[in-house]
Amino acid sequence: MINKEIINEFFENNLELIEENIQKEYHKRIKQIQEKKEEERNNIKMSIISELYYKKGFEDGINYIVKLLKIE
Repeated sequence: MINKEIINEFFENNLELIEENIQKEYHKRIKQIQEKKEEERNNIKMSIISELYYKKGFEDGINYIVKLLKIE
């Protein structure tokens, strides 16, 4: 069984780095939006941020599992 304390520690140790990486990529992609309508721009922004958090969460999950397997 996965220890919740280890998961929380992993998350807290990487939170600042995660946020920094997501913000860099987010701002890079925002500059590429061509849409002129404000509502559409906001929808694209929300899509970008959702995608980035999803991908980062998946990546962190895989890294955690690999780290856990190396420990045991």
